[in-house]
Amino acid sequence: MSRPYRVYFARAVDELSRPAVLAQGATLAARLRPLGAELVDPVAVWDLSPLDPSPGDLVASDLRTLRTCDAVLMDMTIPNRNYIGCVCELTYAYLWEIPSVVWVGDTGYERRPWLRFHATAIVPDEHRAVQELGTLLRSGRRPPPTQ
Repeated sequence: MSRPYRVYFARAVDELSRPAVLAQGATLAARLRPLGAELVDPVAVWDLSPLDPSPGDLVASDLRTLRTCDAVLMDMTIPNRNYIGCVCELTYAYLWEIPSVVWVGDTGYERRPWLRFHATAIVPDEHRAVQELGTLLRSGRRPPPTQ
């Protein structure tokens, strides 16, 4: 029996409302269930960490979590935002051969060569990102059986 696909959710979090960030993850998680996928939200994982982790602890936790995932969904829809963490996660995903679907809204980010190189797919909105993820998952990329 196979385990569900694990999908890492990357998005802006700094200086945003934590409840709103977590709510976005919960909404996306519900959209992934029909695909046989579970959302892995690193922001929610932080709740299991020390109250005030160091930057190194935070990054190490996110990368450990990312490494366990089968795909990445990434929201980069805020115009003129420096998505430093997301870009780093995207680079690690690329190096670890984890497919990444990024949605960019009307930011114009889809024209950026480094994003185009590292992302598996770039789409305009979350709805299309979930559709694209479903296509990727149905293409045969199957997680290993549960141990």
